[in-house]
Amino acid sequence: MIMIKLGRCGVEEYIGAVKKICCEALELMADGLEIVPRNVFSRMIRDERSDSCFRMNRYPECPELKVEALSGRNLTGFGEHTDPQIISVLRSNNTSGLQMCLRDGTWASIQPDHTSFFVNVGDLLQVPILILYDANMIKLQ
Repeated sequence: MIMIKLGRCGVEEYIGAVKKICCEALELMADGLEIVPRNVFSRMIRDERSDSCFRMNRYPECPELKVEALSGRNLTGFGEHTDPQIISVLRSNNTSGLQMCLRDGTWASIQPDHTSFFVNVGDLLQVPILILYDANMIKLQ
């Protein structure tokens, strides 16, 4: 029973820290767009009635997908898509394969870095800011 409580506290602390990263990123976007008040987006997440959620996905390495043409990287595979929420914060598990579609339609590989977070604009943020930030098309190969 004690281990469950300790585990829950750790998860709640992690969720709070990720939520803080989201809010700071959203406020920096508002600053860059010169939108006042600067919490116009972050308050959607901070509101206690918010339906914001924390979803944790794990994309494990798949050695059976190794392909010589791709230099033997371990890949997971998840088709191209945009994220439906306001913002996504991804933490690397040192597995390569994350790519982002550039404006010209080419795909750029995002190098894994276990010390960093990748912040991705989602579909819900694209509409309120009048397409100034496009929701990024991403995929995992």
